[in-house]
Amino acid sequence: MPDVIDVTGLPEPVVNDLRQLVNTLRGRLGASTDRSESPAEWAARLTAWVASHPKRAIEFDDSRESIYGGRGE
Repeated sequence: MPDVIDVTGLPEPVVNDLRQLVNTLRGRLGASTDRSESPAEWAARLTAWVASHPKRAIEFDDSRESIYGGRGE
């Protein structure tokens, strides 16, 4: 029996995005029904997949002041 994720209450666009993400991961990671792969092997495959994508040169200020600045005034 496949794993089931409860998406009750989530907006339809979010549910659609989750479906797309799962389908992408299944396709790109070569998901199979073979449960002989250990969690460590799966994690290594996922890490390799993530590393195969280019890093983005994004800078942002995630300090507490930038996030909450101006609130409560």
